[in-house]
Amino acid sequence: MDYLYDGTYEGLLCCLYCHFLKIPATGIYQKHIYQRHLINPYREVPSLEKYSDYMDQKLKQHLGELISSQIFQCFLYEKGETENIILRFVDLCFKKGAKYAGFHTHPIVSSFDEAVRKVKYETHRYVGYVRFIQMGEYLYSSIHPQYNILPLIGGHFSDRYKGEKIIIHDVERKIALAANDGNFLVIPFDKTDLSKHAKNNFFEILWKTYFDHIAIKDRINPKLQRNFVPLKYRKDLTEFK
Repeated sequence: MDYLYDGTYEGLLCCLYCHFLKIPATGIYQKHIYQRHLINPYREVPSLEKYSDYMDQKLKQHLGELISSQIFQCFLYEKGETENIILRFVDLCFKKGAKYAGFHTHPIVSSFDEAVRKVKYETHRYVGYVRFIQMGEYLYSSIHPQYNILPLIGGHFSDRYKGEKIIIHDVERKIALAANDGNFLVIPFDKTDLSKHAKNNFFEILWKTYFDHIAIKDRINPKLQRNFVPLKYRKDLTEFK
């Protein structure tokens, strides 16, 4: 059975719930990109809080907090068979024991480790590479990360800039990190690179969206020297503009 979900981490957890407690999955796919075929039956899995919370607790109980956090990091990899890398990894660890998470030469574990490593590495780089420009009462930065790292850097920047209203805009994914008073949310933001169009009304729109979303529980909320900066990062750094 192929399970289709809405693209959220909660939706993925619901698919894992169905895999272990209902019908084993042959694969997990985002429903908007799934290509139907005649071989495997499929089922759309709704995102239900009771299922995602249950699965989240089971992951922490069986695998521990560290591995559970790495599963979320792997989810943010967003490349190729990400969901099925997670499915195979969790299935292996649940069936053969949590110790298998440490068998780094195992092909299933190796694929999982590689995705996590790449996401963590880029997260670390962007903590040092984000550059803000002042736009009215806001601090704004546009970034173009390879992986979906905003949920992982939010804690760092919301804590560091507690007294500021900051916006970190992932231009390609059309989402933004909005932070204020030590809190942050990752929300949809379908705008161009605002560093090229310094109009405060854009920020008023985003900030209204931030406050509209802040009470919604299921939003993502979780945290060189010049010559050594890779070229792919330079377009987002003011010192290279």
